[in-house]
Amino acid sequence: MKTLDVQMDLRADPLTMRIMNPYYWKVEDAPSIVNGVNLLINQNRRATLGPLDGRVAAHFEMGNASYFVTTNALYVPRLPEVDPKQIVVRRDMRFGPDDPVLWPRLYSDKFCHLPAIPKAPTDAENPLSLMWWNPDPDDFVCPASGRTLTRGLGRLRFDWYAKLAALANVLLSEHDRYLKSLPTDNLAKPPLLLAQLVERLRLSLERLRIPSTFIRMVVGVTTVQREYLELTGLLRYMTKYRPRLDGIADPAADTTSPDNCIGCFTDNPRIAQIFWKVRLPCWLIRPLQAFADERILKMVVPFAARTFLEMKPAAGFEPVPATDRLDERLALLHHCTENTPWYRNPFQVVAAASSSGSAGGQLARDPPARTVSSTSKAHRSPYAGSRPQSKARGSNVNAKVGGSNINRDKFVAFDSPEMPTMIPSWSSALAAVDRRQHPSCGIDLPQLYVMPEPALLASPDDELRRRVLYHHYELLRDALMFRLAFGDEPRALLTTQEWRDILSGKITKQGKAGSRARARSASLEDLMRPALDACGIDDLTGFPVSPDAIPPLNLNKAKEILWELAEINFRYELLALDARASGLDRPDECRRCFATTKLIGIDLHESQRGLAALETDDRLPHLLCIARLMHDWTVPCERPKEIDDARGRTALSPGDVYALEGAVARYYTQSFYELFGRAAVVPMRLEHAISA
Repeated sequence: MKTLDVQMDLRADPLTMRIMNPYYWKVEDAPSIVNGVNLLINQNRRATLGPLDGRVAAHFEMGNASYFVTTNALYVPRLPEVDPKQIVVRRDMRFGPDDPVLWPRLYSDKFCHLPAIPKAPTDAENPLSLMWWNPDPDDFVCPASGRTLTRGLGRLRFDWYAKLAALANVLLSEHDRYLKSLPTDNLAKPPLLLAQLVERLRLSLERLRIPSTFIRMVVGVTTVQREYLELTGLLRYMTKYRPRLDGIADPAADTTSPDNCIGCFTDNPRIAQIFWKVRLPCWLIRPLQAFADERILKMVVPFAARTFLEMKPAAGFEPVPATDRLDERLALLHHCTENTPWYRNPFQVVAAASSSGSAGGQLARDPPARTVSSTSKAHRSPYAGSRPQSKARGSNVNAKVGGSNINRDKFVAFDSPEMPTMIPSWSSALAAVDRRQHPSCGIDLPQLYVMPEPALLASPDDELRRRVLYHHYELLRDALMFRLAFGDEPRALLTTQEWRDILSGKITKQGKAGSRARARSASLEDLMRPALDACGIDDLTGFPVSPDAIPPLNLNKAKEILWELAEINFRYELLALDARASGLDRPDECRRCFATTKLIGIDLHESQRGLAALETDDRLPHLLCIARLMHDWTVPCERPKEIDDARGRTALSPGDVYALEGAVARYYTQSFYELFGRAAVVPMRLEHAISA
């Protein structure tokens, strides 16, 4: 399998970052006379060095011309050896000499903070050395055997993750303090890139806790490292080097040598003078024939990037076409290293109706709409298909299929000891949804969900059947999370029946050729196969699990599984509802409504935080966040007055919090029904103690 091949390849040639090895930084002396020019002729002429002089210097050829380089540092790197037509991902999932966090580049006004990026320490005990560390297969932890089918999925070992997260959180706190220190006038507004790097670092850290393949894990680690280093460079530039440039005295500045930063090349003496003043490394390149009265103390051999960095291309990664224009290459590198958001809205791309009327068909995009007409047939729900439903509108029909309440009223809380506790305001709001009129999106729509609806697992009357559903979900959980976070398959939403079949173990092709059962199971295997392949599942032998091998049902474990399913569905549905009701694409704002910003890989302790917290003061910030989103919604139902009254408020009495909570829940559940044609999955709470 490809993933395992790559792991073996990395293990066979464990490249350490030589850039962190002091042995490779030993300066080698070079001749002082080059093409008849004695570069040390002025060695003893002045007592002090100026910005155009060199503590050391080097000579090299470019084309048919000779150049000399002077610097305020004690070493001289070579100009990076890059392909002017493309950017290449290297075997360590970095970008080699093209990467400004690994090797100095030519100075760019647009990216003037890059020279302030820290240089790798040569002391392995330095905590910052973690940002150049390369994970290997031993750092990739797969779930315990028997608890999952996903042999190829895992996570970064937690102790390594904890170290990365600790450094990142210190840096994020430094960023927050910097923002608070700024004057309130617009002149002190920080650069937009600062907020972008902060958000990307937070998201990349979250993404490292999602089950992934080994290569995706390595990419995730190098992404966190790169974003940390660039954010560090930008913060240092804003807080240290720009003030130095403005003439603000810095008692911590070392007047004898530049700071331990990546630095830059330039052929502009003005830039060299600036870097001399702010104490950043700079290598000034000039034609050899331009040498005049520069004072140089020592000639050295320049270091080549290939001595330090991985240069071999990564297998399976196509080079990215590029130009030789520096600013464009740096901007493209930002684009290359930006993770595809794992919190994409799966409701944006949905299955259109096929000729048979099922939910599986040609894919169609349903853009958000600002206005909704209850009579317009052109305005379609993202479910974009019709399917006869036997459920009487507004009544609880208890027809059963295979022992399940398949047509139960999903607007009414399902009563089962395995269900987590419903939050009263939300369950009341769901039951109070006005269904006397057809929803504005249309009628008889398929019931599609991001993850299985919680009551689906708890509803079968037969205990063994319920145990099968819970156990199969645990076995498939990582693959389902992977499918949401990384899947290229645009159809993330599945019908209730499809989820029922998957959790019953009907993934592989079953039934007679040409039968509906065969077609349905084949469709499910096609839907799941990309995730299964990525997870190292070549076949599904032993799945479904034999009834006699199904473990007993633990009540608290069942509640935790159902809470997680409810929470993931709710979070993705909030993103979808906001996008459709507001016409805006603002997933980051939506994620701030939760106790933490994750959509999947959610900590069970969140079941007692955020909207599920017991104290009104703890719930209020999250209710206010949702209320702010609702001010932009255009839906065919009236927004409660309490939501408008809360605008701009930060504190409310307990009674007013309850009133706002009820209003938010009512407006949310009614709006979801109008725009999606079904009952929303609402947040729940776990009452039992959550273990560490």
